[in-house]
Amino acid sequence: MFSASLVSKLLRLWPFDRGHLRIYNFLSDKTKAEFDTLPQPTIMNSGLKLYVRPDDHLSQWFRCFGTYEPRTSRILREYASKDTVFVDVGANLGLHSLGVARDVGCHVVAFEPHKETADCLDQSIEVNELGSLVKVMRVALSNEDGTATLVQPLTHAGKSSLLGPNPHFREGGHSEVAVAQLDKLTEFHEHLNQLGKKVGLIKMDIEGAEERALHGMATLLKEHRPVVVIELCDGNLFGFVSSTAAVVKLMEGWGYELAQELEWNGIFVPK
Repeated sequence: MFSASLVSKLLRLWPFDRGHLRIYNFLSDKTKAEFDTLPQPTIMNSGLKLYVRPDDHLSQWFRCFGTYEPRTSRILREYASKDTVFVDVGANLGLHSLGVARDVGCHVVAFEPHKETADCLDQSIEVNELGSLVKVMRVALSNEDGTATLVQPLTHAGKSSLLGPNPHFREGGHSEVAVAQLDKLTEFHEHLNQLGKKVGLIKMDIEGAEERALHGMATLLKEHRPVVVIELCDGNLFGFVSSTAAVVKLMEGWGYELAQELEWNGIFVPK
């Protein structure tokens, strides 16, 4: 029987970006669980060191393949700039936040309200020595300020989502988290003022609440005109009575065009 370490080494030799999901689904639950026994932090193929969570689908995937959304990662690096700030909304374990900060050298603000996941992100920032570039804000972005319920699927922290109007959308443990409109988040704007930079790139992956968060940053989009990479998944947007068509229409009304779609994400650029 192969050890988890050997399985991971073999799978990381897979030469293509595609095919990972089929391979992952072929693995037994026992094999996937054994990835949790591998040492922390896990070393990604890019050389990044990431602290991951036990009993978590995305964490096991990272340990298995050492990569995730490689084409999206490349796009983010292309649009990021040292002269502007990258805002990662729904940063999760920090793969994109840390990768962009390290490879581009730009400042990053990473929004991640899930406590245990944000704890891992803080550890990863420290071990990669990126504390001067990456700032974590444990706030969920929305179209209102206050608190809201975060639904946390027990085996997939990456699917954590605010509780939307569709009560049957997602199940899991509940916790209360701070929510804020980006336009009115004082700590965020003070940080931008200290850096003396505008936002040049936003990535948003918040499991269906994207349209709400967009309404909460309408002024910033108008004034800064960043490129915006948004997850467009109708299955998730349905939980918030939204859709891909609604997001595209909203962005077009604000002077953006959908330039490209890849890996569930739409890349919106200002006209």
